[in-house]
Amino acid sequence: MALIPVALLTTGFGPPTLVDRDAAPAYRYTVGQLRQMQMARRPPEEVSARAVLVYDLDSDRVLMARNEAVPLPPASLTKLMTALLVLERGDLDRQVTVQVDDLVGGASMGLRAGETLTVRELLWGLLIPSGNDAAMALARAHSGQVHVFVQRMNLRAQELGLAESHFANPHGFDATGHTSSARDLLTLTRMLWTYPLFREIVGTAETTVAGHTLRSTNQLLGAFPGANGVKTGTTPAAGQSLVAGVNRDGHQLFMVVLGSRDRYADVRTLYSQYERTYTWVRLQQPQRFTVLDRLYDPQGKRWFVQGEGVASDVFLPIWDRTRLRPFRRVQPPIGASWTPGADVGVLEWRLGDQVIGVQRLILTTLGG
Repeated sequence: MALIPVALLTTGFGPPTLVDRDAAPAYRYTVGQLRQMQMARRPPEEVSARAVLVYDLDSDRVLMARNEAVPLPPASLTKLMTALLVLERGDLDRQVTVQVDDLVGGASMGLRAGETLTVRELLWGLLIPSGNDAAMALARAHSGQVHVFVQRMNLRAQELGLAESHFANPHGFDATGHTSSARDLLTLTRMLWTYPLFREIVGTAETTVAGHTLRSTNQLLGAFPGANGVKTGTTPAAGQSLVAGVNRDGHQLFMVVLGSRDRYADVRTLYSQYERTYTWVRLQQPQRFTVLDRLYDPQGKRWFVQGEGVASDVFLPIWDRTRLRPFRRVQPPIGASWTPGADVGVLEWRLGDQVIGVQRLILTTLGG
């Protein structure tokens, strides 16, 4: 099977390259590219947060990190674990009557002793205004007693391998030994993100639930393009903390900042570095066929080869764009099997020596 290069006309990929061997040519990074790689993994110096973690969900890659495994006070980011236990249990339409002991002060959804809400309604109060009253009511409804719920929070943390997390309450008030880490909080966020209800709640800036007007504590919603959640936290010991979700062009990014002096400025700075450093590239052939896409059957009829299926996207640092190359492995049909749609090989997308995408090559008579 021969290896033939495909003309690469997409903007930013450069001119066609002829390659006559089975492996892509060796590539060496420049000194400037190596410096870019080192700088890209470090959050900018102006980011004030003690711990930072930037993660791309679609590519499953940590992009920036600092002190991501250091245990720190999580403040109301504790409520992510509270929400996870409640969502894993289900029974969201169960009725819960608010008790006086649920009204612990601080951030609140405005509950009153004696009123009755569903578990679902309390989740909205837990996650939008970061209601401590909702956290207490949910913990009690889930486990009978709040201290039993806290025990289950810690058991779940152990099951999930959250090594830096230990909880003393369901709402996040500062307490001895009450800690988590950016890494653990990212794990919780990723799990919660699989629940459509959670995504809906944390992406809502303002709503009314059971007669209570709820306004999100996440000031990015509606103010930062693509912001779609997730949760803030603030206490004297924790400082300002935030797990921020941003989705632009269909790709989900999470940024975790703990112990910040200005969480929103930190997130904007982190996102700016992300945009300067990384890009999503669509793997696709040029729309018009070229001479390199031609094949001729034994009767001299001209055919074209094209990749089958929807083009995929690949996540790349900007210094890797020049390493991306397409290669065709073409095996012409034998005898009378020259028909539209016939399999004639594969199109390999290579990043240096690594194949990162493959499409089936088929015959077509349409050409430009």
